[in-house]
Amino acid sequence: MPTPTVRILLARRELGLELLTPRDALPPDTLDAAVSWVHSSDLADPTPFLGPGQVLLTTGTQFGAAIGGVGAKEPVPHRARGHSRTAHDDDSDYAGYVARLASTGVVALGFGTGVVRATPDGLVAACLASGMPLLEIPYRTPFIAVARYAADLVAEQAYARNTWALAAQRAVSLAALRPDGLDATLAELARQLGRWVALVDADGAVDRAFPARAVQASVRDVVTAEAMRMLRARRRSGATVSEAGTVIALQTIGASDRLLGVLAHGGADEPDQAAQQVVTSVVALAGLALEQGHALGSARAALRRSLLHSLEQSRCLVGELGGEAGLSEASVTALDRARAQVDAATEVQEASPAGADALPALLRFEDEDSRARAAALLAPLAARDPDGVLAQSVLTWLERNGVYDAAARDLGVHRHTLNARIRSAERVLGRDFDVFADRAEVWAALRMR
Repeated sequence: MPTPTVRILLARRELGLELLTPRDALPPDTLDAAVSWVHSSDLADPTPFLGPGQVLLTTGTQFGAAIGGVGAKEPVPHRARGHSRTAHDDDSDYAGYVARLASTGVVALGFGTGVVRATPDGLVAACLASGMPLLEIPYRTPFIAVARYAADLVAEQAYARNTWALAAQRAVSLAALRPDGLDATLAELARQLGRWVALVDADGAVDRAFPARAVQASVRDVVTAEAMRMLRARRRSGATVSEAGTVIALQTIGASDRLLGVLAHGGADEPDQAAQQVVTSVVALAGLALEQGHALGSARAALRRSLLHSLEQSRCLVGELGGEAGLSEASVTALDRARAQVDAATEVQEASPAGADALPALLRFEDEDSRARAAALLAPLAARDPDGVLAQSVLTWLERNGVYDAAARDLGVHRHTLNARIRSAERVLGRDFDVFADRAEVWAALRMR
């Protein structure tokens, strides 16, 4: 779904919008500016109520009031066409009005011609001087039609981005299951975002980047400097900086008292909310992977120290010269006993496959008392719901990626009933299912029942 732009509004034939500022006289890409909303106002200074990315619609009443009063000129009948100029028009008022809109981030101005007057020539000139598109709205087109069309585009774009975010989260979770889990996850994140991704270690050095040579030297220097500042602060944080035309977003990995590194990613534009959701899930996965790697490294170091200590204590490998050699009877007996114990040992079983979306939670339950931990997490739910209705509802809903209609059909209940069950389970478990980590943890526990 394309991002709503001024160009897309102009292309909607039903609206009949006409661009009065010549296209070739506008700055490049002006018509491709993203539209966040359409607002209407006849205030002389509406800027306190406007924001970046908005299109402002007006009938021009404020110009008459600001230039000698509405009664100072004859109103133009709605059938009038073309531009107008009255004896009271002052081009400096139009220039100041347009300049205020431009400073607020308004991307286009729409003038409803024929409601009060035809489009003023001074307004056309002011918009042209400021490089702001001026759209003439015919009398037959109500402002609400323009606003509704833009709102529909914004809603469709938001839905498309949320759908993409869900698919991207699933893709990075699947990548985390690969043998090279951390590298695969970061590479997949770079592919999904269309941006380079870099991992900065706890010492402030770039540990790895995807694609490998995508980070320029000057950008790398900025990344390491900003990452070091964040790590020295010893608290979880995020930051956005720019360098060489690249917008760089950084986010710490790990808890405040144990920062493990910084995840950085860069591109031409700042990531939107949907992209940031995917990045947040990868930060959680990277934190788990780094924590696991640190624990494994500590275990290996302890093993090496123990081995070295054993070697130091076992320098004498043979007894006195001329003594007996070979295995003692006690050693043979011990070996036979060990072989018998191996034959009687419990058989190793293959675990049932688990979904990729719950990798963080599955890692949390990986030791020998995993089922006990899962049971403890679900104990409040079991006490409240001994028949397991809530538990099954939550599991079905989670496996349907939180889509109420699909999960309700599977369960044979109304979607509102399912919604009530999910909210009840959240309260009982003390979890927020809007949080990725909470959903994954509960899902893993339910699968381990």
